[in-house]
Amino acid sequence: MRSSLIIGASVATVIAAGASADITGAFTVDYTTTVEDFGGTMVTVNVSDLYLTSNDAADVALNVYNLQLVAAGQVNYFQSATGTGWQPANLGGIFDTEALRYGDSFVTIGGMAGDPPAQAPGGGSGTGLDPNFGGASAAYPGDLAGWYNGSPPSLNGAVGDTAVGLGVFVGRFAYSGDFDLSDSTLEVTWNQGLGTPGMQAGFTVNIPAPGALALLGLAGLAGRRRRNG
Repeated sequence: MRSSLIIGASVATVIAAGASADITGAFTVDYTTTVEDFGGTMVTVNVSDLYLTSNDAADVALNVYNLQLVAAGQVNYFQSATGTGWQPANLGGIFDTEALRYGDSFVTIGGMAGDPPAQAPGGGSGTGLDPNFGGASAAYPGDLAGWYNGSPPSLNGAVGDTAVGLGVFVGRFAYSGDFDLSDSTLEVTWNQGLGTPGMQAGFTVNIPAPGALALLGLAGLAGRRRRNG
């Protein structure tokens, strides 16, 4: 894989308000990559990898729902020749191409490793799409689309170290032209493992939560006071 140009990383360091164990935001890491597809075809795509951030290492994401893409994110996303649509599926062998691993568009609830995360055989297994998504072959997720980990005992959605800090990878969006997921909205359900209560919250992509913004403002004020003191 050749990463030809970094077009921006909309990554925020989120300072969580309070002591609760929370998913704290939704952020993208954006870049351009050139990868080889089945049969040797080279493909260049702009990529937005979507992550959820967290303030507690025990958090486990269960689903993303009510996704509302902004107009700039409603494009005909690239699907690798050996992929099976928006649900992750790498059949291995001759079907395991660079384009499938790093350039294909899909959604997941964790279950993938690497930076950037690789859609390796078995990665993201059990991911399901809700009816609003529009099906695995949709050009882009439909209004109020959602996806989920259909096998909660796998704990695929457990947070860990990612490109945006503590969090979990939940989707790759790849397109040959320009697009932007910023200001799209979504909601998330998470818990802290089997038998623990679920929690829910809504987020705007690439916008820190209000509590985080308030604390960042206080940190800036304290910094100015130290410099002026």
